[in-house]
Formats: sequence, C-alpha cells, structure tokens
Amino acid sequence: MIRGIVFMGLCGVLGASPATLDPVTLQLKWHHQFQFAGYYAAVQQGYYRDAGLDVTIREAEPGRDVVQEVVDGRAQYGVGGCSLLMARQAGNPVVVLGVVFQHSPVILMARARSGIATVQDLVGKRVMLEERTDELNAYLRAEGVADSSLIRLKHSFDPGDLVKGRVDCISAYSTNEPYFMKVARQDCIELSPRMGGIDFYGDNLFTSERELRGHPVRTRAFLEASMKGWKYAMAHPEELVDLILARYGQPRGRDYLLFEAQRMVPLLQPGMVEMGYMYRGRWMHIADTYAALGLLPPNFPLDGFLYDPGTPDREKHQRLLLALGGAILLGLVLGGTTLAFFQLNRKLRLEIATRVRAVEEKAGLEAQLHHAQKMKSLGVLAGGIAHDMNNVLAAILGYAESNLETQVPGTRIHRALDTIAKAAVRGGDMVRTLLNFARQRPAEERELDLNLILREEVEILSHTTLAKVQLDLSLDPDLRPVLGDPAALMGAVMNLCVNAVDAMAGQGRLCLRTANLGTDTVEVQVEDEGCGMAREVLEHAQDPFFTTKPQGSGTGLGLTMVYGIVEAHRGTLEIRSEVGRGTCVTLRFPACGLRPAAAPAPPAPAPDAPPSRLEVLVVDDDDLFRGSLLEILEALGHPAAFATRGEEAIALLEGGMRPSVLLLDMNMPGIGGAETLARVRALRPDLPVLIITGRPDQAVLDLVGAHERVSLLPKPFTVAKLQECLGWQA
Repeated sequence: MIRGIVFMGLCGVLGASPATLDPVTLQLKWHHQFQFAGYYAAVQQGYYRDAGLDVTIREAEPGRDVVQEVVDGRAQYGVGGCSLLMARQAGNPVVVLGVVFQHSPVILMARARSGIATVQDLVGKRVMLEERTDELNAYLRAEGVADSSLIRLKHSFDPGDLVKGRVDCISAYSTNEPYFMKVARQDCIELSPRMGGIDFYGDNLFTSERELRGHPVRTRAFLEASMKGWKYAMAHPEELVDLILARYGQPRGRDYLLFEAQRMVPLLQPGMVEMGYMYRGRWMHIADTYAALGLLPPNFPLDGFLYDPGTPDREKHQRLLLALGGAILLGLVLGGTTLAFFQLNRKLRLEIATRVRAVEEKAGLEAQLHHAQKMKSLGVLAGGIAHDMNNVLAAILGYAESNLETQVPGTRIHRALDTIAKAAVRGGDMVRTLLNFARQRPAEERELDLNLILREEVEILSHTTLAKVQLDLSLDPDLRPVLGDPAALMGAVMNLCVNAVDAMAGQGRLCLRTANLGTDTVEVQVEDEGCGMAREVLEHAQDPFFTTKPQGSGTGLGLTMVYGIVEAHRGTLEIRSEVGRGTCVTLRFPACGLRPAAAPAPPAPAPDAPPSRLEVLVVDDDDLFRGSLLEILEALGHPAAFATRGEEAIALLEGGMRPSVLLLDMNMPGIGGAETLARVRALRPDLPVLIITGRPDQAVLDLVGAHERVSLLPKPFTVAKLQECLGWQA
C-alpha cells in the first residue's frame, strides 16, 4: 500500500513517461506564404513538439471556411481576422487567442499615374473590392465617399488588371500585391484605412469555446509555441523563406517571399510589441466601427471572445492538485515534510515574482503601444486636414500680404495685416509639423555621422542658447553611421537642447553623448541638470500641444515633433526625469554599414533674377486661394489664367495657350494633379511646373524627383517665396 502511494506521488511530481504527441490541426486563411511563417517556424524548430503537440498546418481551399472548420472541430485552431466579431455575433463560439498583425495589411492600391491620390479621387472610378473588406468600407464612409459613387467591379485577384489599366483601383494586401507593381516597373499609390483613422488588427490566432473548455492546457501550449515560432520567423526571414520554398511550396519564388517578409515588419512591430499581444480597448474600437457600419449591435459584448491566459481552469487545477498531493504524500513517507514545503514555498515565490514582472512588462508595452497609436492617429488626422487647412491659410496669407504693401507702415491697418500674415505663417508651420507624423519615412535618406550633426548644432547654438549653460560633449569617435535626413535630425537635437536650457533657467550643465550599442544600434543622449518633471508631467510630455511653458513661449509640439522624427527614422525615444535632478532624453537609431561616399554634386548655378513679366497658368480648384493668388500675381506684374481642373488646363494648352510657367495643385476633382502633370509633360516637355499643394506627402516628393524643371512650393507661402520660386522656374 505504502509503495503504491509513493509511486503515485512520484508520478504526480515528476510526470509520467513521454506520451504520444497530441495531434491538432491549424487551418490557414490563405495559401502557404510568409504570412504564416511563424507557424512553420514552430514546427521546424520543434516548439510544437516540445509542447507535446503534433501540428498539421492546412492551407485554404475553395469552399473551405476557416471559422466553420474550427467550430465544427475539423481543425482545432485557425488564422482569422477582425471579422471574427461578426462570426461571434452570428452564433459561432469563436475565441481569439492572440493577435499577430498589430495593423491590418488591407489597402486600396492604384497606379501612381492614375490621378488617384486620395480616396475622394475614387469617385467615378472603376474599383475592385473584395466582398468582406469591412475596414475599407469604413474607410470610404469616414472619408465621405459613397459606395454608389464608385463603379464596382468583381475582384479578379489578378494584379495584372491594374497594371494593364483595366481597372483604376483594387483592394489589396500591402504585403503582397505591390510586389507585382514593382516587377512591372510601375509606381503605385497605397491608401491605407489608417489614413482615415480606421486601424484594425490583421491576422489573429483563434479557437473554439469547445477546444478551450476541453483542452485549456493544450490551448495555452499551442498559443505559446506559435508565438515563439513567430519571434523566430521575424528574426530569421531568409531562413524561413528557404523553408517555405523547400517544404510548403510557393510558385511566386524567393523575391516575392522576401518582399512579403520585409513589408510585414511594420505591421507586426516585432521589436516593439510582444507577439500575440492584444488590447481589449482596441477590440472595442473595432467593434464600434462595425456597429457604425450596421454590422454589429452597439456596445457589442467581448466577454468570452478574448482569451485570458490568466483565468483558472479545471484541468490546470486538477494537475496542480495531483502534483501537490503527490508531493505531500511522498514527503510524509520519506520524512522530508519540511524540505518539501520549503521547496514548494520557494517555487510559489518565484512564480509570483515572475507573474508580477510579466504584469509590469505588459503594462509598459500597453503604454508604449497606446502612445504610438496616439501619435499615428495624430499623423492621420493631420494628413486628412492639411490640404484644406493650408488652402485656407494660403488664401489668408495671400490677401494679407498683397494688401500690406498698399498701407502706410505703423498705421493700425498695416499692423493688423502684418499680424494676420504672421499668424497664417505660424499656422502653416504648425500644420507642417503635424504632417511629420503622417510620413512613414524621412523626406531624405543618406548616411550620416551623428557626431557631426551634434557638433554643427553646438556651433549654431553656441553664441545664443548654449552660451547660458556649461556644455559637456562626450562623443564616441568610432560611432557608426545612421541612415536619415540631416535637417530633420538637426531639428530634433535643437528642440531637445532648447528645452534643456529652458529647464535650467540659465545655469547648470548640459551633456550631449553618443555611443554604439552592440553592432546594430546608435544612441544619442541629451541630459540636463534642470528642474526635472513630475510623473504626471512626464506622462504627457510627448503629447501634442502639451506644454508647461508660459503662454506664447511654446506650442507644445517640440517633443511631439522629435518623437515623429525619431519614429520616421525607425528609432526609439526614452525620457527619464526626476524633480530637482534633471532630465535625460535618449534617442536610439539603427546603425547602417559603411558605404563608399558618393562624389559631391556640382554646385547649382545661382538663380537668375525673375523676369519682369511671366505668363502664368494656375490650376487649382479652391476659389479662395485662386482669388488671393490673382492679387499677388497682378501685384508682381505677372498676368495669370486659371483652370479649376486638370482637364481644363490640358484643353487650354491644346488650344494654343503658351504659358511661361504652370502652377499646379495636386488634390483636385477629375484627373488630379499627378495625371495632369503627366499629360502636360507630353504636350510641353519644356514647360516649367511649380507644384503648389497643402499636402506635400511622399507621393508629391517622388513626382518632383522624377521630373526635370518641376519644383515644390508648399502652401501657405509668402509673396517673397513665390517670387523666388518663379525666378527658379523661368
């Protein structure tokens, strides 16, 4: 009897001999590709096997619904999307275990020369949308584009239709279809729902309530092994590409898979967000978006829909009780009761400490993710309003400056007009600052020495701002180069230095440091001995328009702008501060390998003075802006003709008009600015073009870089700047 009890105790504590692996099936939502690389890695690296699982990965087939496969038990786990919310509402007991894609790859894609720059440009265009593209429907609705205004075509799932111009726009994955445009050597426009504030999760891992209730330990083991596989896959993309080609097959080849892997990085954010992480508040936002579309009832309950790995379960309790009972019995039989309880207590303390750390890390990740999403939402908002806002500011500035010259300096009207002009310029600067968040990459990218940037910044500020404090420079002489925009990074450093000096009230020490972190990261620190920040101030330090400075001394956009610049350079920003001790801001950027320096470009010739008279053709649909620009051009002695659409401008040129220069807006009804530029080039290759736009995004910068005698003048602009640019174009 005693030997039987001892045997049972040993089994409970040490575990039985290895049993047969538990067979389970994972149902994919599409064919084998890098989109599912984490699951392949979990098989190949033995993570599933170590968890006691024999996993079959089954790709999608026509007529096979992933939700029904899991709910009916033919598969235990599946790869799904946010539409699982509607599956749950329809009575399917699905449970989301974890999220892999923190952002959805679903986009609208059009050819760059199609005249489509915003979703509003889709009105009257031929569009292929998949049936279940709810986030795209929400995006169109948020931007005021009615479904009835589109020419809807059945989706062929053939990117060649877009390449050959048989359709104007298609729904696509940013990770896949742009590859075919690249192969066809055609530039494309990608319109993401995130630009309209619609930020859905992408792929997730889900199961059924039946699987979770019946096999809670297996479910958790499968989730943990899968996310471990995803970490490995994103750290070893080329190895996983070789595995997919060798074991699973992918007819599109290696370059396609590598393109997909690269495009997935900003969507999964593997260096920032824990694999599998999901936030209940974001799911609530997604459910509210579905409710606004009439696809879910308001306040859709999420109870039971989101997996909580910390929830106690029956099977886990049974195993713990068996192990605990066996340990106690074994300890009593062997006379080691004290030792057994000591070890158990120690194990419990370690487990509690581990869980506390996990909770703290999760809270930190949630805070980081929340802040990142808030900053990106600001960029999306800024991008959406920038064009209209800058048109208004351009009209105000134009009228103010054109009338300012007619008034006697020092009079009340002159002072009022001068104030209006300065306010318009300041408003334009603020909009441009906010637009930094809408950019996903710097306006310019080249190899930079951050030590050189810091030295140049010190030289600029040495006789003004930095003259008030003691400066310490500690620069790593072997600092690795980074890839970036020198003007943007200098602006970021200047903001930090000015803030630091302001915090020290004219006395104290400012330290600027650089260092290499490992082989792939470069660090810059700006540390002051100022007043420091309390916790409640530190929590909002990077929020837009938050400032503790007196009214008129700051906009509250300094640190916000620095954050945007750092993020655009794929870097991170960290702030440590203590009241009475000072603040340390740390910027970290990915290092790049050294490349031979390019030969310096020959200096540009000095621009000639603008001629006394230019024939100007202005293409812009905003009547307020056209009115103010007419007054300015007349005051400068340049007669102007106006067109409100690209088609009208083309007709004027075809009819024999010979302007000296063309001023072209980008966001207009009809064919739009990009297509207008292409047609103008076909008619008048030598005609100078000045792009005037309130939203100088990457697509506009690419257009300027691709054409000779084309330059950019962002709205709002001063009379002096317009005159200068007209001189360049003449």
